[in-house]
Amino acid sequence: MKNHNLAVGIFITVAVALFGAGLFLIGNRYKAFSRHVIFYTNFRNVDGLAKGAQVKVQGMNAGEVEDVQIPSNPAQKFRLKINVDDRFHGLIREDSLVTVDTEGLVGDKFLVIHDGSEQASEATAGSTLESKEPLELSELLEQAQGIMKQAGTTISEVQGTMNDVRGHLDTTLDTATSTIKNVNGVVQDVRGGKGSVGMLLEDRATAADVRQSVANIRQTTETLNGSSTRIDNILANVQSRQLVSKMDDTLSNAKSAMQNLNQTGQQVNTVLKSAFAQDQYGEDAGTNLQQSLTNINQATGNLADDTEALKHEFLFRGFFKQRGYDDLDDLPVEQYRAGQIFKGLPESRQWIAASSLFTTIDGEEVLSAQGRHDINMALAQFKEIYGQPLIIEGYAQSGSKSDELIESRRRAALVRNYLQLQFHLLPKNTSIVALSSTPPENAGKSTFDGVSLVSVNTNSK
Repeated sequence: MKNHNLAVGIFITVAVALFGAGLFLIGNRYKAFSRHVIFYTNFRNVDGLAKGAQVKVQGMNAGEVEDVQIPSNPAQKFRLKINVDDRFHGLIREDSLVTVDTEGLVGDKFLVIHDGSEQASEATAGSTLESKEPLELSELLEQAQGIMKQAGTTISEVQGTMNDVRGHLDTTLDTATSTIKNVNGVVQDVRGGKGSVGMLLEDRATAADVRQSVANIRQTTETLNGSSTRIDNILANVQSRQLVSKMDDTLSNAKSAMQNLNQTGQQVNTVLKSAFAQDQYGEDAGTNLQQSLTNINQATGNLADDTEALKHEFLFRGFFKQRGYDDLDDLPVEQYRAGQIFKGLPESRQWIAASSLFTTIDGEEVLSAQGRHDINMALAQFKEIYGQPLIIEGYAQSGSKSDELIESRRRAALVRNYLQLQFHLLPKNTSIVALSSTPPENAGKSTFDGVSLVSVNTNSK
């Protein structure tokens, strides 16, 4: 009996020791036993940043985003509560700047607190740090396109100016050559006695005047010859320096550079079109990226559910049974339409017609400004939107049955993406149901075209 009690005591002691060691390791992993400092910052656009995101100081993990406060109106900003390890407190100054960065091109978002200046004082706990809004990829692409357009315009203007200079120079040289030939012809005729001037030379009475005139003409001719010599020197200098060939080479280089720029622009456009082209399912890169982010949010929500189950149940048996369903996105359509999923639970419903909810851009249906306003007003009618299931029912009245099903699901997905990004709704609590054009039996409508938001009150169980 004593040996049995001793064995039980040893077993209990070892179990308590292992439990304490595990608790210590988990607490150390999440820095539960270290001292922290709280700071705040404001962003107009959190750019997909969520609660629990990492906070880095000079490249090292220094904490996490503890809370994201949603603004009550569009004029306000999102307020982020930052939990930072006390060891990094000395690097954070009053003029430190907070920015949003991404791991890779489409990696996780995290906050970066840049170290301040030596002259600034150390930031006090609870103070609000300055922030810099994240730069969108679309803005960078627009700036690059603007620079390329300006470069093309400048090269075109230079090419036009060179063509004008070349034309004026050719005209000037032709005029100077023609003038020299005409003067030489006149002098030769006078010396040979041709024309009126030659006849006047035979009259003795006017001989002196003619001689004087001839002397003046000779002097003028000599002056013209000097000018001709200078012009010939100028032409010889131009030819010796190969200015014409150099101008031709310059124009050729400019044309070659323009062709290279055009080829580069075509390659950039080809790459961009390839990157943002539709995939085999007809979805573009933006839609796929948005869907990937939604899938990541859903995976994060499911992981949070599993962690919550471990907190309440050691073997988490019956956790999903208590919730009543495995996954909202797995709701069977026909059972949902027949009202067999949420039996006995109160539902609140808001209808939004497609005419005001969507608009068409480049042949594709997207949410309109009026539609986003209608969604906000409809959501405000629900007493509770956080922690309760929210079903987005999609309806469409166009084409065949398959077309209605595809269009109704796409509409519901657009509205769910907007709700998750705008109101930070947990993916585990939101679901889309494609109902074509036929609402559920208890909805009060026989057909509809648009979207219906349904809030299920699970607290009445």
